[in-house]
Amino acid sequence: MESFEAKVEAFAEEAGVLLKSPASQRARRGMPGRAFFLDDHNILALTRDNGDSRYPYGHRGFNFWVYASGYMHANEGLFSYLLRANEGREPQVAFFAGFPNGSDRFEPLPLLAVPKVVNPCDADAVRYTVLTSSAAYFFTEWERLRFAVRAAVTEGKELCFSLLASNLSDRSREFFLSSFLNPYLRNQIFESEEDRWFRQVSILPPTPGPGSLASFLVRVNEDIDRTRAVSHLGVIRRYLSLSPGSSLVRHEETASRHRYVGGQQSSLHTARALLQGTFGRPQAVCTFVETAIAGDLLHLTLGGGASARLDIVLTYLRDDESAARRLAAEPLQPGMLDAELAALEEDDRSRHKGLAVSVGPSADPRLEPLVFNGFLEHLKRQVEFCALLKGYVQLSVNSLIGIRDVFQALEALAFWEPVPTRAKMLEALSFTAPDGRCFRQYSLPFEGGEPGRVDLRPFIDQGVWVISTVATYLRVTGDWEFLEEVCGYHEIVDESAKRVRTAELRDSVLDHLLKIADYLLANRDHEYTGCVRALFGDWNDALDGLGVSRDPGKAYGTGVSVMATLQVYQNCHEMVELLEAVDATRYAKAIALYRRAATDLEKALRDFAIVVNDKGERRLLHGWGDRRSYLVGSFHDPDGKARDGLTTNAFWVLSGMLDRDPSIKPVILAALNRLDSKYGYKTFEPCFAEDVVEVGRIRKLPPGTAENGATYVHATAFAIAALFRMGEPRLAWEQLAKILPFTEIHENLSHSPFVMPNSYGYNPEKFIDGQNMNDWQTGSSNVVLKLLIRYVFGFEPNLKGLWVQPAAWVPFKSFDFNIRVRGCDVHLRFEDQGRSRRTFLVNGAPQQGTRDAMMNIEKLWVPYGLFDRGELEIQVTQ
Repeated sequence: MESFEAKVEAFAEEAGVLLKSPASQRARRGMPGRAFFLDDHNILALTRDNGDSRYPYGHRGFNFWVYASGYMHANEGLFSYLLRANEGREPQVAFFAGFPNGSDRFEPLPLLAVPKVVNPCDADAVRYTVLTSSAAYFFTEWERLRFAVRAAVTEGKELCFSLLASNLSDRSREFFLSSFLNPYLRNQIFESEEDRWFRQVSILPPTPGPGSLASFLVRVNEDIDRTRAVSHLGVIRRYLSLSPGSSLVRHEETASRHRYVGGQQSSLHTARALLQGTFGRPQAVCTFVETAIAGDLLHLTLGGGASARLDIVLTYLRDDESAARRLAAEPLQPGMLDAELAALEEDDRSRHKGLAVSVGPSADPRLEPLVFNGFLEHLKRQVEFCALLKGYVQLSVNSLIGIRDVFQALEALAFWEPVPTRAKMLEALSFTAPDGRCFRQYSLPFEGGEPGRVDLRPFIDQGVWVISTVATYLRVTGDWEFLEEVCGYHEIVDESAKRVRTAELRDSVLDHLLKIADYLLANRDHEYTGCVRALFGDWNDALDGLGVSRDPGKAYGTGVSVMATLQVYQNCHEMVELLEAVDATRYAKAIALYRRAATDLEKALRDFAIVVNDKGERRLLHGWGDRRSYLVGSFHDPDGKARDGLTTNAFWVLSGMLDRDPSIKPVILAALNRLDSKYGYKTFEPCFAEDVVEVGRIRKLPPGTAENGATYVHATAFAIAALFRMGEPRLAWEQLAKILPFTEIHENLSHSPFVMPNSYGYNPEKFIDGQNMNDWQTGSSNVVLKLLIRYVFGFEPNLKGLWVQPAAWVPFKSFDFNIRVRGCDVHLRFEDQGRSRRTFLVNGAPQQGTRDAMMNIEKLWVPYGLFDRGELEIQVTQ
């Protein structure tokens, strides 16, 4: 086990080489956002003014967000441990050092980049942050002193902060260390004026013994309802470890924010206690009249080469103050804390070793192998985060668990973490109505067991992702028993009030899939076109006007989503494939129904989704309004403009429709060309102006942002997958290089450059050029990872075997793709030697490939019987 001190030393040495050597920075091809990959794919992030990088830490629904700037916030559901503060506001957690200036005053030095102060020592300090998969490390170096702060969360949801001060010189130094913690501990995500009335912080005496310091007890009283109240308790324990040559001169603690910052009009940016080196009058308890906090000042002397370590742990308990006080009396053990965090790091490494990829030398300078390989590691963690989240990631009461969102992410996670994928699918499937309607979003039950918040808006596409994800899961795992698992439903009690209840009906996963498929088919436009009605909307939920009815007596009209129609067409084929594998005789009637439905949908798409102008040019529609009263993505949209939509063109390929009629390929490529932009394919071109009322709320988005004429990366990734599927790998890679956040084009990236963002805006008139709405929680991550697995590295599972189908062209001279599936360790090695034709070896034996005309490649079929050997070595050379 590597101690905190050893990690700090290793990170400081590695970062020091990089920061002091421009040659090292060039060799590592630094990412936008002033970030670099270190060894083991850890991230070195420097402070910047035009954005921030961040990493999520936590377990089982606990979200602890740590930013490279030093901002932090933590929540579990709607219960906030630490409120979010950003864009210059006072942070909830802060650490400082302070140096005497010879006149009973001190020069404070923030040990995080926030709060920002203006003084000489801060101006001369060198700061950097190292983000790992288990903890964040903040470094501040000034005049041969090095300070490091580690922020992490344990398996037991304890927030842990460790501060190490090291004297790198040979002379003695005097200074203070100070910590400021403002925990919230309430079922809210925003602060109110009344909160301080029901909050108290008390200072408890230290446990006898070296190193133990006073603890803080935070008590927050909250009414749950008229008859229930709860006391939230936070125990903040501290422990000081001193090396030989260091000593604690004196220390102070306070429970008062006013004592720390100087009064109601002051803030951490100009904290009086930091300037004076004292809190003045002691205050061991604070409540009601001001904000209660936990603050300290530790005045230290460090001899040459000496160090001091301060550990702080915040533990949450509920209602049991006796247990809280007993815990406060237990001294912290820094070694055990290091061991617990090391175990979390090993657990992370173990979870993700089931999928490992490494690319070789690159012919494209934008795709440096060291950066690309590091990005893939964090992309996996981003997908895992999106797949297994427990809701309220966006700190909004409406930030629930989206059915479409979570199933898309689970489809990717199934490749290397099938066990949690299985469990999460069972959880989400229970939020289906007995008629097969999947809820748009759900949340987990409240404490008493009653259903949580739900979003019942009938976006038609929810169920299509369920069927496709289960199909992929079965192809990857062969876990046919999953279809026999029993799970429940939720009945809608009052749709307008968003009230549901747990249904008595429980049946198998396969029964759920049958109901979902039937619900989707029942919502075809049987009156006019035979395509699937949009209802409230489809995947592109900003364009929510298609389903509006012209008849005041109807909630939804006959407006159609072509994308959803294509997805249901694909679902029909997936259901046929699954049912034939389960029991073709037993399900003969359903198989015939889905085959007939696929045929009908194919005809409807040909008849209505393709429009032709007077020049004979064709376009694929995004959809149309009630009774086909207007078209979107046509030669003449409601605003009179010719417009292209991205997702229909992508899913015409991904659904298999292009295989039925390859003559549509030039139509799709022409549309993609018109949709192209600086940051990749736009979702629509041109954007919608505010007066295009028919299309819904998308018109209220600023032009060039989100789905309205910007590169909404999720949709762009669909199109990139389609390009690979169409046998256009060079075009696909050109687009992929545009959306990958670490390429040099993204100099204005406003979020983390090592995971996928959700969009790139572009509207120079509004000073928007490459900034993002969000990172981490975005579907672009799973689509990018799936297209890399299936179409770049060429690992495409089927129900009976595996297609090995690396792209016809990749910018890397080689890659190694390692995955464990169906109890077999598969190693796929690809090398580009400039040959005219591919060759295949399986465990050293030559194999004959098969030509795929659509993808324009030679691919290899590997039956699952070969997986019984436990290991497979597959070599592809071209």
